Amino acid sequence: MEAEGLIVRAVSGRGQFIKLSDKGLKCLREFYVNLKKIFSEIPSSYNVRGIVFSGFSEGAYYVSLPYYFNQFTHKLGFTPFLGTLNLKLKSIHDLEVKKLLEFLPGIEIKGFSNGFRTYGGAKCFKAKVDDIPCAVVLIERTHYGDDVLELISNVKLRDALNLKDGDEVTVTIFLSSP
Repeated sequence: MEAEGLIVRAVSGRGQFIKLSDKGLKCLREFYVNLKKIFSEIPSSYNVRGIVFSGFSEGAYYVSLPYYFNQFTHKLGFTPFLGTLNLKLKSIHDLEVKKLLEFLPGIEIKGFSNGFRTYGGAKCFKAKVDDIPCAVVLIERTHYGDDVLELISNVKLRDALNLKDGDEVTVTIFLSSP
C-alpha cells in the first residue's frame, strides 16, 4: 500500500505511525460507494446546506465561454445565467455528500483547448433551491477548496432568492433526473 501511495508511514523511536494518504482515502471512498450500490440503495436526492459568499467572479467568464455555455444549455435543459452562486458547506454531512458526488455518474461537461490553453471539464447534477431549478457544478480545476459548492441556474439565484453573503441556503441535489 505504501508503494502504491495509499498510506503514509512515519517511523519514530516510539514505533510507527501509519495513516491513509489522500489517494488512499479517495480509493476507500470509491470502494465504499461501490459497496453501497451493491448492498443498499443510494437515495435519489440529498439535501446540503451552505453559506452564500462572494467568489472570485470567474463563474461568469467560464459559463459564458461558448463551448461550456452550449453544453450547459443542451445537457441541463436551461440557458444558464452568466455566473455561479457560491456556497461554503456547513457540516461534515454536507462535505461527505460533495465527496460522494465525485464517484457517482453525473452530467459530463467536457473540457477543451482553444490552441493557447486548455480548459478542464466538470460534472453536473440537477438540483433545486426552493422551487428554482439549478445545477451543482463540480469543476475539475478550481481555486476553491473541497468545502465549496457552485450552482448555476437560468436566473441569478442571488436576486431571485434575495440572498446576500452570510445567508444559509439548502440545496436539493438529484442523483437521477427529478
